[in-house]
Amino acid sequence: MHRTSRLRTSLLSLAAALAAAMTATAPASAAPASAAPAAAPASAANVGPVVVHLTGMGSGPQNIAAAAAQDHLARQAAELGFNGSQCRVTEGPVFQHVTGIYYNAMIKATCNGDPAVSTPTRTLNRLIGPNGEHISTVWNVPPGYRVEGSLGQLYTSPREGTVPLYHCVVRRDNFLSGDVNCEGQTYVSRLGWFYPGQPADAASAPLMRCMVGKQREFFESNATNCEGQASGGQLGWIFTG
Repeated sequence: MHRTSRLRTSLLSLAAALAAAMTATAPASAAPASAAPAAAPASAANVGPVVVHLTGMGSGPQNIAAAAAQDHLARQAAELGFNGSQCRVTEGPVFQHVTGIYYNAMIKATCNGDPAVSTPTRTLNRLIGPNGEHISTVWNVPPGYRVEGSLGQLYTSPREGTVPLYHCVVRRDNFLSGDVNCEGQTYVSRLGWFYPGQPADAASAPLMRCMVGKQREFFESNATNCEGQASGGQLGWIFTG
């Protein structure tokens, strides 16, 4: 029982350290404070790609830990709809010795291209990290993060009146944008499609860009008052079913 607890704590510690590198960026210009107007309905030619970073983890004797990490990685990719040819290993296996013959293993991979989907929507979840930082995504929960709540549903393919929504990053701070150029910042991935204006024929809620703390860390909210924090403007409207 105690060994399992120590293994898990050590594994998550290693995962969080490597996950931080995933969103690291070179110094950028000032982060966008106000939400840029969402682009006009996009053609396939100017829709940004889906890029998903996955981390597989396993533990045990070194060879078993590596195999478990690879299996964990493959299962995550399959759950998101990616096939093997869409994903490539970018790091690992990286081993951390725990005790005796026991190791933690980590393998990182990047999956590109449109995944197979079986549902018309995916849930846009707001995640919170170990230091209170936020990520809003329809994809995997990075190591060290947990789901804080749902913001609504993004369509997995274009609908009339919708535009793409993108995950972007500036100085390791994650934010969402309707601009494929991420308002001059670093592109991460396409998340799905949402409404730039309030739809007349679909249940929807506001999707706000908000900022918290002295560093004005970005997070997204359905509350027009940004839950009592600073507002960066409205991104658009998200389908709520």
